[in-house]
Amino acid sequence: MEAETLENSHALQILLVDDSRSTRENALDLLDQRQYQIQVAENGFDALCKLVAQPPDIVFMDSAMPELDGYASCALITASPAYAHIPVVIMSSNDSPLERARAALAGAQRLIGKPFRKRDLLDALEALVPALEVSEEAAHAHCADH
Repeated sequence: MEAETLENSHALQILLVDDSRSTRENALDLLDQRQYQIQVAENGFDALCKLVAQPPDIVFMDSAMPELDGYASCALITASPAYAHIPVVIMSSNDSPLERARAALAGAQRLIGKPFRKRDLLDALEALVPALEVSEEAAHAHCADH
């Protein structure tokens, strides 16, 4: 048990934000939760509270949510000197050039279309979280030792 806690403390921290329960469940199913610590938020306000309480390594955020949408939430995160280093990936069912421009103007590093595939999530992780490559190498070395 102690070894699991130690390994989990070094896991990549992901904040997953979507008002759709089915989308959240799909993303959780696609991401191997043994490799990542995933916090879930249902809206932008909840996401900001969780981000401040426990800053993640990356945020996956739905573009269209009630009250505080993904673009406004992203803009607040990227405008804050304390959190601007955290990459934000906007997830949108509309993958148009206008949506890509809105995501970029809000400060998002990437927009992925919905429904997304596991490869879309992993590509974003690999591209935007520099420590991920090291973590994967360490995980492979750990497995080889056993």
